[in-house]
Amino acid sequence: MVMISLTEILLLTEAAPQDSVLVNAVNDKKILALYYKGDRENSPGWRTGVIPVCFGITNGKKYLRVWQTTGKTTTQIPGWKLLRVDRISNINVLSKKTADSVPDSRFNPSGDRQIQNILAIAKF
Repeated sequence: MVMISLTEILLLTEAAPQDSVLVNAVNDKKILALYYKGDRENSPGWRTGVIPVCFGITNGKKYLRVWQTTGKTTTQIPGWKLLRVDRISNINVLSKKTADSVPDSRFNPSGDRQIQNILAIAKF
């Protein structure tokens, strides 16, 4: 049984406009560019070539699991990223749809170890 906190219930019922954009991007496998500020950065920057594969809530915060191929990052590209949604300030859809194949063999279609309550997960 999955327990959902009151905070998470409120987050689910008070969805921000960008939530529907992210859910659609995950379901439709759209390629995005995101303006994002990570934990270890002094200023935000564009993450481009971002394929969102999972969107959900952990400990009262919304997260987006992505495969990033280009753009600013403090880690390796291409690579998996876990982005806090509250740190995304702009979203642009770059492409109608990604390839129908999984971006990396480590993608788990059943869930994400770091996202407790999944709201959307890509089906490849």
